[in-house]
Amino acid sequence: MLYRTELSIPLSPINLSHNSKSMTIGSCFSHHIGQRLQKYKFKCISNPFGTVFNPISISYLLSRAIDKQYIEDDELLMSQGVWVHPDFHSSLCHTDKQTTCQNINECIRSVHESIQEIDFLFVTLGTSVAYRHIENDRIVANCHKLPSGNFEKIETTSEDGFKAMKEAMEQLNKINPHVKIVMTISPVRHIRDGIIENSFSKARLHGMIEGLMAQNEMILYFPAYEWLMDDLRDYRYYDTDMIHPNEMAIAYIWHKFGEHFFDKDTSDLCKKIDAILKAVQHRPFNSTSEEHTAFKNHQLQAIQSLKKDHPYLDFEEEERFFKL
Repeated sequence: MLYRTELSIPLSPINLSHNSKSMTIGSCFSHHIGQRLQKYKFKCISNPFGTVFNPISISYLLSRAIDKQYIEDDELLMSQGVWVHPDFHSSLCHTDKQTTCQNINECIRSVHESIQEIDFLFVTLGTSVAYRHIENDRIVANCHKLPSGNFEKIETTSEDGFKAMKEAMEQLNKINPHVKIVMTISPVRHIRDGIIENSFSKARLHGMIEGLMAQNEMILYFPAYEWLMDDLRDYRYYDTDMIHPNEMAIAYIWHKFGEHFFDKDTSDLCKKIDAILKAVQHRPFNSTSEEHTAFKNHQLQAIQSLKKDHPYLDFEEEERFFKL
């Protein structure tokens, strides 16, 4: 008997390998996937702009990086002693105005160079709810704890989101015609806006992606949202806030991600890398024993064997650990 509605989808028509170059952008779920790809030695740039939730801001950041449109000092705002930019994450901000400007412009430069060479772009939409800066009359990615009176909460329509994303994707295709774009919707529920409102928001995001896929065969959809909401469908897969997926849920969706995008060789390589990563977590009873020395030497030999067959893999951190 089946006790849940399991979700099965066809294998991806395109494979992601350790030689592929990828980038993730969007909500915090995109960050989770990017971190997993980096952990297993894939060539991945994970959320370079930080967490971005709404499709308008994601589109704007992509376009700004593609056009290499740097920011100016007068675009920055002061919030609680920190210079911030409403289109960029707080991780790029600083108490020194010039440092904030340099951090953001270096991010734009780096993404501009990388995005021309990537094979995959994973875009995760979080919510259609956005905030409009009243004075500038434009949607922002981050309010940075500025006075709430400076902003107006709005709903991004499926049509507006589709138009913004379509323009950004067309720009991307001009500088990188071979890139494959994988769209996802974050399973994180934005219930602070209301449970019903969150459902409407996710529906609008689905409508945007459906429209994009109908116009561009290089755009695919990965159902992270459906795997949590319809397949797992249980609060034991949520963190204590009952909103964010917990480690068990993220691991499950990562497993499904691998089943969908990895071929057998890539999956086998991931298993070998995983064995080394688990060995790093090993805590010996006696770190000076002959047994532990032999264990470390065995791991170094395993790393050398993998590097011989896959010289593009970076095990510098693990090698340093086992040589101590």
